[in-house]
Amino acid sequence: MHMGDAVDDQIEQMDGSCLDEEQNQRAVKRVKVEDPRSGVREGRAVAAFSPPEFSSSSPTSPHRPPPSHLSKRARYPLPPPPPQPSQPPGEFGVVDQQTLFNSTLVSPFKDCVGSFGNACHRRYFRPLNGKINGYIKVNFASDTPSRRESLAAGSSVSQSPQATELSVRAVEDDSPTSSLVPFRQPSVSSTVTLALSPELDPNVDFSAYLSGPAVSCGFEMLDAAPTSPTVRTDNSCEVTLMGAPRKVPQLFGLEAYMDQTDRKLFTFYIRNWCPGRSVLADTNLWLKDFAQMHKSEGVLAAIQSLAGIYIYDYKPIDSVRKRVNERFFEAELRLSRLLNDPSTMRNEALANELITIAVLLSMQDIVLTERRLQKPYDPRWLAGFKQSELFLQATDQGSRFWNPTNAQLSSLRVSQSVIVGRAMILAQPMMKLPPAETFDPEYETSRFGWLLYGTERDMYQIHGGCGFSKKLLHIFSQITYCAARLQQDPMSVVVPTTSQYLHAELLQMRQWSSESKKGEAAKVGLSVTEWARSVPVDYVVSSSADMTDVTAEAWRLAAIIYLQCRVWRLPRNHPAVLASLSDLARCIQIMPTSGYHFTAQAPLFPVFLLGLLSIDPELRNVSKTWFDEVVSTPVRSSVPPLYEALQRMWQWIDVFVPPPLPTETPLEPIGLRCPWWEQVVHEVDRREDEVLCLT
Repeated sequence: MHMGDAVDDQIEQMDGSCLDEEQNQRAVKRVKVEDPRSGVREGRAVAAFSPPEFSSSSPTSPHRPPPSHLSKRARYPLPPPPPQPSQPPGEFGVVDQQTLFNSTLVSPFKDCVGSFGNACHRRYFRPLNGKINGYIKVNFASDTPSRRESLAAGSSVSQSPQATELSVRAVEDDSPTSSLVPFRQPSVSSTVTLALSPELDPNVDFSAYLSGPAVSCGFEMLDAAPTSPTVRTDNSCEVTLMGAPRKVPQLFGLEAYMDQTDRKLFTFYIRNWCPGRSVLADTNLWLKDFAQMHKSEGVLAAIQSLAGIYIYDYKPIDSVRKRVNERFFEAELRLSRLLNDPSTMRNEALANELITIAVLLSMQDIVLTERRLQKPYDPRWLAGFKQSELFLQATDQGSRFWNPTNAQLSSLRVSQSVIVGRAMILAQPMMKLPPAETFDPEYETSRFGWLLYGTERDMYQIHGGCGFSKKLLHIFSQITYCAARLQQDPMSVVVPTTSQYLHAELLQMRQWSSESKKGEAAKVGLSVTEWARSVPVDYVVSSSADMTDVTAEAWRLAAIIYLQCRVWRLPRNHPAVLASLSDLARCIQIMPTSGYHFTAQAPLFPVFLLGLLSIDPELRNVSKTWFDEVVSTPVRSSVPPLYEALQRMWQWIDVFVPPPLPTETPLEPIGLRCPWWEQVVHEVDRREDEVLCLT
């Protein structure tokens, strides 16, 4: 079936009819941890540096007892969220570290219950070419390709091997101010059979949606009556078309009850949201690991509420809003129960469920930019990932690549480590370093050690959860550690030695993936940077393998720049920094900003770093062009607020942190040099209303 049949008809089915169905009762299924040292930490903006901590109440609301109707899906309007406290919790700039054993763990998302969609308006209009091919993959109609859309065999999203899309059909818009143009309904071939959907797959192997051919996932197809078998009498025909399968149970292959609306939300997540996360099918954790946990009530509810947010952006109907709030309520309730269940710390299965729910709800807070908490409150997404870090540490089996054990970590645990580590580690570059008097080198040295599970070869495999290798992610945390250690002891001889080792590791690092060269083969031939320099000026990446390699290379170059600037304190106009920025700009130039090779795997922080540090207008314009093209796609993401912050930073960075004269020689040792990166962070902390989200 053509991909052009429409989301309006499909979603309008949610408006009342599905909600009137009788909903079954759904029973809610039911770390040697180092004690964080007590002490005072500087600022809520340094939360990513401190050990996981807890408070006896939410930053935004008091504790509320769970409702009595726990075992049922909420079918009625949820109670309004508790009022925001009139005063921030404690003095801003000071974070009390409480031990695990004297505090109540509180969900950071409790105050969001029932709050989604209060402003009922359409957030985005569909593009004129009918195609949303960025962080989600949806096709309303297919006419004209975007200017920098990635190229492959065929320009239609429906031909993508990575994306299985939601078929849509244009209908008259219900908004009097709509600027939508009517779309022509495509013809449907009589040979088309019923498209498979997740509930028809007995194995529920959702990864097939990223590696197999694209098929329609129209919501109306889920309940379509089976077509009559077609038999051809032509003797030359060797194949008899049997038509669609008949009388397949609605929930065949699934391990959780879903009514019609819930199945639509789950299908949207599988077919339209997950393909926009990564081009790496093998390590697309949202699909390979999180979707497989749909038998968990809390995980399934979190997935469905996340999907509903995106649908509501284009069709703000009340039934979708209510369902998003209901499912969010269930997910948050399950998270709160797990947080306060003592067995969660000792049971890896429960910890995995908690971490997955926290990650999904944190992702909602990241993309719901209009609902983010502003200073002096900690962002909910950061608090959610921080709690996840605690439980990863609590259930860490201690296996490392240099000291292998018999511990067998699942793909889920590896993926959780990557996604949590990415959020926590990449929050640090634009946050203040912890004060020298409270910085704990021993704790920080071993922090994020759970990223180093596996063989040495595994360390350099590019993971779809972050777009680069676990080893490189861990090096980012070590760079921040070195900067904090140098602030604590400017005359340290350990930091220069360690930073030189990290720099050498970064220079020779070759990352690999299942899409491109593997293991030792990645170390042979031209590096990705050398290859990027050699391609034509107007070249645009057109394969998943190249996109994966160039993205990982951009992250490697960003790590080198981060080390040069924050630890070595080299100025922005230093020749070494300029050379690294130039190579980074070249990698970014050849990446598409839309199309099915563009996903959330794109190097957001490296692009931000290029725009922030470049003194050459041409290099800065590379970053600006990337941001302009990405935000032009009408889809919800964390990019617009970060781009707005970057534009504000351009107005003052050259004045408050001017580069020195080129003739000035950096002082030795490095601890005597001007810590200009910290000056930038200080200005950002002073001027911006919220913690920057760089993921």
